[in-house]
Order: sequence, then C-alpha cells, then structure tokens
Amino acid sequence: MEDSAKIIWASPQTLARDGIVALLSQEPDFTFAEIVSRREDIATVLSTRPTINLLVIDHVFLADDPAYLSTLKQQIPDIRVLVLSGIDYNEDILRLVKSGADGYIVNEANKDELVFAIKHILAGNTYICTALYVKLLESITATDFGKNGQIVEFSPREEQILKLILEGYSNQEIAYQLFTNKRTILKYRESLLQKTGAPDIGTVIRIALQQGVLN
Repeated sequence: MEDSAKIIWASPQTLARDGIVALLSQEPDFTFAEIVSRREDIATVLSTRPTINLLVIDHVFLADDPAYLSTLKQQIPDIRVLVLSGIDYNEDILRLVKSGADGYIVNEANKDELVFAIKHILAGNTYICTALYVKLLESITATDFGKNGQIVEFSPREEQILKLILEGYSNQEIAYQLFTNKRTILKYRESLLQKTGAPDIGTVIRIALQQGVLN
C-alpha cells in the first residue's frame, strides 16, 4: 500500500528469516522496501529509498561497530530501529537503546509479537520483549549503580515518570498522562540525574529497578 510504513529487514539469510518475512508481508500497515543479508547493503538502500520508516536489524550486524546505530540516527534522525537478538545475547540493552535502538526482540519471536513490536515502535514508542527484559533485570540485580552504592529515595511522582519512560512514552506523552507540561517532566529528569549521580536516564532506571522500585 502506498501509505503504509516502509521497512528494511537486515539479517543473515536463513529459511527462518524468509519464512517470518513472508508472514509479515501479509500485514496491511507496513511493507518491506528491501530485505538485505549484509550490513553494507543498508546504506545503499537508504540512499535510494529515503522514505524508510523502520530498520529491523540483527544484532550480529552491530557486534563489530557499537557506534553504528548512533551514526545512522545522526544521518537519518526519523528512522526507527528494531534490533533482533538471541536470548543468550548479553549486550547491554540499555546502552544500545541510548545509541539509537527503539526496540529489542528475540529472533524466536512469533508473528504476533513481531507485528506488535513493529507497530508499537512505528507509533513512536520503545519496545523490549519479555524474554530480553527478564535477562535485563537479571543483569541489573548483579550490578551496583548510583552514589557509592547508597539507597536512593524516589518520590511517588518520580516513580511514575520512570515507569512511563520505561514503557516507552515520550516527555510530551508523559506530561499528558500526568496532567502537567513537558518542561516540568524535563526538570524531573534533570533532578533524577542529580539525585542518583547517574550519567543518563537509562542508568537511573537501572538504579530504580535494582532497588525494586519499578518491579
């Protein structure tokens, strides 16, 4: 369809990949502009098809270049990115989200979950599938964050904001949910960084998760 979202699927060629792409191609809300089997082919497609809305990329294409996504987002700020990952893949999910990924899902995900993830990300949200989210929580419990390991006290409103950030809402959407304005939400985010001594909001979320605040 002419007005449907355009997707590049980038992953090594396998029968499983071809099968899931064939199933997803039946969806009316998005179409596959290109299926590529090498990372270097992504740039070629993007140069000839500038209206790409979403890149679905296998994590194996990111292993040797951690800055790939951040560079891509600088060049094409509006493109959304969904990373395919193995359940045993131990990359730092939050760090890669910060570098430009809008979602993570396991290669073994079924059609329904993939469709949900794609639509959720195209709508401007962040998505991490349950299997990888559990792995993320397991890694968080084994790591110390914050100011010298001290317990950080979060107010009820700060907890609300962190939960909404974790669910993928934008600052404007959070402001709408909490009946306030975007500037107030930005002030809360700045305050959370100062309170925790964290370098970014992803680390604040990790501190909150480690303390059981968001569980």
